Amino acid sequence: MNKKAVIGSGIAAAVVVGGLGTWWAVEASVEAQTSERGTCGGATWELSAEAEDGGTEVSAELQSSAPGEAWQVELMRGDTSLLTGERTTDEDGEIDVDAFSDGNPGDATYAVTFTPADGEPCTATLGS
Repeated sequence: MNKKAVIGSGIAAAVVVGGLGTWWAVEASVEAQTSERGTCGGATWELSAEAEDGGTEVSAELQSSAPGEAWQVELMRGDTSLLTGERTTDEDGEIDVDAFSDGNPGDATYAVTFTPADGEPCTATLGS
């Protein structure tokens, strides 16, 4: 094999390895954090899952129209309840809840249901 062929093969191998490294970095960042946003019954919600400390931090936020509203909140990972209870919107009309779960953000389905005292439930889902 001549010197030019060896150099060409080395360059081609470096390009392939570099490309695989870029793909892995992008794939890892997708699994490290994911989020969804939407609206429901006049409220806006956001549900996110982020890799943290060997597990997943799951966060849910509701932006309602007024402060002092009582909402039932249930945050789930698959069939497992991570958090449940009543929350009241703060002075900005917001509710923020966080919970910690085992596993990676991309390996489960997360859901939050916000139910107002007088109204229909608002459910957000994240994941497969």
